[in-house]
Amino acid sequence: MESPQNPRPIEQAIKARSAEVYADFLLPYLRPGMTVLDCGCGEATITLGLAEAVHTGLAVAVDFEKESVAAARRHALSIGRCNLALTVADSRQLPFHNAAFEAVLCHSVLEVVDDPAWAVTELRRVTKPGGVVGAASVEYGGIIIGGEKTAGPRRFYDIRQRLWRAERIAEPYMGRHLRGLFEEAGFARVEAFATYISYGTPDLVMAFARDRAAECRDPEPRAAVMRHAIASLEDLNDLAVAWEEWGEEPAAFFAFPWCRVLAWP
Repeated sequence: MESPQNPRPIEQAIKARSAEVYADFLLPYLRPGMTVLDCGCGEATITLGLAEAVHTGLAVAVDFEKESVAAARRHALSIGRCNLALTVADSRQLPFHNAAFEAVLCHSVLEVVDDPAWAVTELRRVTKPGGVVGAASVEYGGIIIGGEKTAGPRRFYDIRQRLWRAERIAEPYMGRHLRGLFEEAGFARVEAFATYISYGTPDLVMAFARDRAAECRDPEPRAAVMRHAIASLEDLNDLAVAWEEWGEEPAAFFAFPWCRVLAWP
C-alpha cells in the first residue's frame, strides 16, 4: 500500500495537473447532471475534476494513447468514480453522435494534431446547441524567465521548439491561433484569453529546474536533438547544469502562458 508520504505517480500527476488549475475557465459552466467530454484526456487527471463537477451526470474521456486510457481507467475504478467513461479514440474522428455533449474540454491537443482545424470542427459537431467548448494550447511566445542566469534556460526552449517541429511533436505557437480556428469552424461566439502557470517559490522553482535538467539528460530527446543536428551532447549537458544553477537563484522565476478559448455553437 502507498503511504501518504509516497503517493503513486498518477496521484502526483492529479495534484500537479488538476481541473482546478487547468480547466478552471470551464468549470463555472458545468452543472450536476451534465454530459461532458474531455478530448485528449491523457491519464484523465483533469477529467476526474470534470466528473466531480457533473457528479450526477457523466464525464466521457478519450485519448489516442491506449496505455494512458488504461491507467486512467484503473485509477477511476480504484477510487470508485462511477460517472466516468474512458475510451481510445482519435480527436479528429470522435466516435459520438452529433450534439452528444453539453460541454467539451480540449486541453493540450490542438498543438499536437496534424489538422487542428478539422479537430475543432469535430468539437463543434459533438457539442449541443447552447453547450460550450473550452480549449487551451501552449504559446511559447509569452514565456517569462526571471533571474540572473537566463541564457541557458532560454536556449533550452529554443532547442525544444525546434525539436518539436522537426519531430512533428507539437506546434509551440498554437495558442495565438485558437480564436481564429474556432471562428473559422463556425462557432457563434468565441472568447479568447490567456493565463499563466507560475513558479515563484524556492520549492516550485527548484522542482521545475530539476525537471528541465532531467529532460536535458534524457536519452530519448538527446538522441532526437542529435539526429536533427539541433544541438550537441555537450550543449545539452551544459544546459542541464545551467538549469540547476538557475534553480538555486533567489531571483529565479518562471511563468508559462496558456492561451484559452470558450466557444458556443
